[in-house]
Amino acid sequence: MPTVRLGRTDTEVSALCLGTMYFGSRIERADAFAMLDRYYEAGGRFLDTANNYATWIEGYDEPRSERVVGDWLADRGVREEMVVATKMGYNAGDTPASLAPADIEREVAGSLDRLGLDTVDLLYAHVDDRDTPQVETMRKLDALVAEGRVRHLGASNWTAWRLARANRIAEAEGLTRFDCVQPRFSYLIPHRDADFGAQVPATDELIDYCEAADLTLLPYSPTLQGQYGREDRSIPEEYVTSENRIKNEIVADIAAEKDVDGNQVVLAWMLARGATVPVVGFSTMAHLEANLGSLDVELDETDRARLDGVESYGV
Repeated sequence: MPTVRLGRTDTEVSALCLGTMYFGSRIERADAFAMLDRYYEAGGRFLDTANNYATWIEGYDEPRSERVVGDWLADRGVREEMVVATKMGYNAGDTPASLAPADIEREVAGSLDRLGLDTVDLLYAHVDDRDTPQVETMRKLDALVAEGRVRHLGASNWTAWRLARANRIAEAEGLTRFDCVQPRFSYLIPHRDADFGAQVPATDELIDYCEAADLTLLPYSPTLQGQYGREDRSIPEEYVTSENRIKNEIVADIAAEKDVDGNQVVLAWMLARGATVPVVGFSTMAHLEANLGSLDVELDETDRARLDGVESYGV
């Protein structure tokens, strides 16, 4: 599997990141292990989890995903080959949504314990915290890096100006910066009144900042739960616009021409963007295989011009 450099770091990550949100909950342990094995067999070496996955599901008050990932790493003996990302800062049960130093300390300690690791390769601030001074958050995150418990930093669900401000603070104080960002991002662009709660969608400003400051973009929900090319699924209401109807038709046409799935076309479009690493989620092995198949979809200049010709981020 091809790799992409993570921000300005010296770390290379797989072109497709494996999202493990429902491992240990909706996806049973044995099935999760099989999916991890298949991803590894395909050359994938980049795993994404979080300290709250998936505590919102009834009956799963305790996080399970990190434990499954950690158990697989230990059982297969592949820890040194993998780049492991986790997140903290989102609320989960009694855990508040917070990036206060004490809360960061507690949540990172919990994640490392569940993962069975001494160091996590990439730690995301899962949501922004406007009640805690950013300088305090950045100093604490930098301390974790200095202690060797975290290698690199990322942000998820942050606006462009807050992310840029945090990195300016890091630069001014000689602290570790955020080298990547994980927003809600897909080929379709949500309408201006769309409400995703705490999930922050990508914007022109965020894309522009990432390109200017060498941050890697890691889109989550890249295929909008597999809606592209699916006759049994309509465009999500947050994305219902005239432009998006046209974009969906373009995806369907290109997919038909290449005899592939529309979701694979969208993932291939993302992969061709440069420093963009889709975080792919799935519920079955068939879905995983389809996601992996996007690596073999080739889009030429004409295809990309058609896809970008209606409405596109950052331009």
